[in-house]
Amino acid sequence: MSQQFKDRIIMVTGASDGIGQQVAVALGEAGASIIALGRSEDGLQQTMERIEELGGRCLCIPFDLNDFDNYGKLFLSLKDQVPHLDGLVHCAGDMDRCTPLQYVKVNDFRKMLDIHLTAPNMLTQIMFPLLRRAEAASVIFTSCEMVDKDMANWHGYGMAKRALGYAAAMWQMEHPDKPFRFNTLNPGRVRTKLFKRTYGGEHPDMVPPASSVTPAYLYLLSDESKQLRGQTVHASDLLATKQ
Repeated sequence: MSQQFKDRIIMVTGASDGIGQQVAVALGEAGASIIALGRSEDGLQQTMERIEELGGRCLCIPFDLNDFDNYGKLFLSLKDQVPHLDGLVHCAGDMDRCTPLQYVKVNDFRKMLDIHLTAPNMLTQIMFPLLRRAEAASVIFTSCEMVDKDMANWHGYGMAKRALGYAAAMWQMEHPDKPFRFNTLNPGRVRTKLFKRTYGGEHPDMVPPASSVTPAYLYLLSDESKQLRGQTVHASDLLATKQ
């Protein structure tokens, strides 16, 4: 078993299910110590059990990323027991259904902007002191096809996801000479609960499982990708070069 992430501490959001869970497990198997954030305690328990079965370590924190008033408490609970963060992977996301802009409700629109754009940026901000303590931290924002493709009916979700590419570039431009880096990854369509809800006309078996894109995340967290700073990349391109 590869231990390429031994002694590294990496926080993963959305770690109770989907891509986030698969990334957390893969990192745990590769030797990293995982801080897993998610809303489902049962899902986080499953993540922790899988990581520990593989010989890894995992600290599970049930947390609602839309509860911005508690971000400070989250940092205070970690700052003395976590020496640094070598990586922060933003995988948390949610969407009930695709809706044309003319029909979307205000609360639904705001919810999409908050969880997919406000939350990853504010969590990066609040965890920044821990990221700065690492020798070379890597932050990954998870986008989707809308990062460079126009698609109707995705309202706030699509707008937020497209903005993440600019967010990563902005973070990097504001810290051009620092060892930490920020990139946006488009994993493409994979078999998750969100996919089932939003692509009702496509059978889940038509797309690969969430675990298929974990190598792309591990690559962006590894020293192999040090040249990527403030970039938007596609998992399909990264996986093709590694075959």
